[in-house]
Amino acid sequence: MNLLFLGEAGVVASFPNGKVAIDPVATQVSKDRVLEECKDLKLILITHEHKEHFDRALVEALFEKYKPYVVGPKHVLDNLSVHSTYKSDVVVGDTFELNGFEVRVMQVFHPQAKYAVSYFVKSGASTLYHAGDTYETDLLYKIKADVGILPIKGMETMDAARVARMSQRLQFGKIFPVYWGDSKNLVEFMMVAKEKGLRPRLGDWVSV
Repeated sequence: MNLLFLGEAGVVASFPNGKVAIDPVATQVSKDRVLEECKDLKLILITHEHKEHFDRALVEALFEKYKPYVVGPKHVLDNLSVHSTYKSDVVVGDTFELNGFEVRVMQVFHPQAKYAVSYFVKSGASTLYHAGDTYETDLLYKIKADVGILPIKGMETMDAARVARMSQRLQFGKIFPVYWGDSKNLVEFMMVAKEKGLRPRLGDWVSV
């Protein structure tokens, strides 16, 4: 599995059978670069409506170029100019297989959103979990995945120090921090998480 950090909470995960974009945005990486890196995109997953997670123009451009399926809460998808055949609204508890990926829609605690979800994705033997935005919950400690993608900014989410303290109890092989305000957040996390932390490189692929 390879991961591309797009900034904010945006990540593209590359598997042998194709790519999945989760909360893709084009604020820190150019739209053209994102489009270029998303060749063989099969699926777009959106956790909720906030602009750090839902970039309508980019999602529509990705759809126009690659025709991936787009999955997210209904009020998010209602705002997208994507043919209904290619989009599916979801709620917590949904599970499905699509384009070779197994996806489970999971709960998060993000009361600032109208309806927020998180995603567990499996492709072959590889698994990842993307939390979107969330505070610390008991559920996080029950999820097992090769990679956990977690926010560390501390604004309407957990902060870097808390996630770092949680890291050894979490059942993720590696933790990939996203949605961090500046490099201090990232350094603070990596110093405590140590070898369990994956260091994201904006606009570059990281191998897991």
